[in-house]
Amino acid sequence: MAAYKSVGDDIGKIWRAGEDLGLSSSDIHNVFTSVFREEKEKEAIEARSRDHKRSEEGRKERSGPVSTLTHYLILATKLIMGVTAVCVMMFAVISLHNPTRKFVTRNIQDMIYPVMTRLRYMALPLLSRYPELSVWYSEECLLPNPFFDQPYIDCVSCHDTSVPITASGVNQFRDLYYNNGKVVIVTDALLHPISWTDLADKLDIEQEVEIGALKYVSKSETNVNSLNKIMKEKTLNGDIHIEWKVNRLETLHVVRKIFPRLYFIPSETEVALYRFLFVDGPESNSYQLPLTEFANVVLIQGDGSSNLTLYPSQHCQNTCSSVTVTLNATQVLFFNWIYWRPVRVNGKYVSTLAMSSFY
Repeated sequence: MAAYKSVGDDIGKIWRAGEDLGLSSSDIHNVFTSVFREEKEKEAIEARSRDHKRSEEGRKERSGPVSTLTHYLILATKLIMGVTAVCVMMFAVISLHNPTRKFVTRNIQDMIYPVMTRLRYMALPLLSRYPELSVWYSEECLLPNPFFDQPYIDCVSCHDTSVPITASGVNQFRDLYYNNGKVVIVTDALLHPISWTDLADKLDIEQEVEIGALKYVSKSETNVNSLNKIMKEKTLNGDIHIEWKVNRLETLHVVRKIFPRLYFIPSETEVALYRFLFVDGPESNSYQLPLTEFANVVLIQGDGSSNLTLYPSQHCQNTCSSVTVTLNATQVLFFNWIYWRPVRVNGKYVSTLAMSSFY
């Protein structure tokens, strides 16, 4: 009651103050009505503001983590789509516009080897921590393209090659023979012969057969036990053929020590991880040598000798003629498989032949 009396007294004072100012009763009543209306509107605005704030806080509490995750996923999707679109456009321009393709290829040649070398050094701690990853590290191609073909091949450089070039002391190899159709025998690449027994002494033959890296053909020797016996006794039957694909890092480290990097390979280029070794008896059958990772190929005659025929590739069959080569111990044959496809015919001796490639 006291509160109501106080409010009434206040209203009376305001009313009398209005009369003292000469205002009529209707004017004073309009002033009171206007003040009450503004006060109600102010209270309504404050109430809506409080309700909106509580609603926002509740929505953030309910969907804060989900909303943040969705926001980042949308940004990541947009970024990936943008980068993919740019890469597709660049690939299309480089592939379809021949001058651009040549310009890019010419300018990235010297960057590939240093970049890949640094990446391999960076991967070594990871491989040491998780050695099982080396299985993937050793895969040369996870998904081969059966429709790949080498475009724009100029076969003029192999047109006049009827006999191989014999050379020694090749210090300007890049300027003379690099990435062209020449067939070259380098006579001073190895200091001494390297026999298949050097490999048999340092490698686990059973393990190489088990992982499928070593395959052999012989009419008289048909099982792994007989192959292990041959390797231990170091005697080969006349028709035996052993093909060894080196794709394990452990085996590669051993092979690199036995067949070190050849002196004439340019220092700024990369030598392929994958190697092939061929051991043949004097009566082994002819066989075609496989394609290597890179097109510049070196055949190292570690021991014995090999007769080889280099046939022109499909693109150069109408321009170039086949070349016959006799490769003796410690000699190295260089060719490019873009122009040539080699077949080992025979050798008349027990032969150890190593095959590598470089960029």
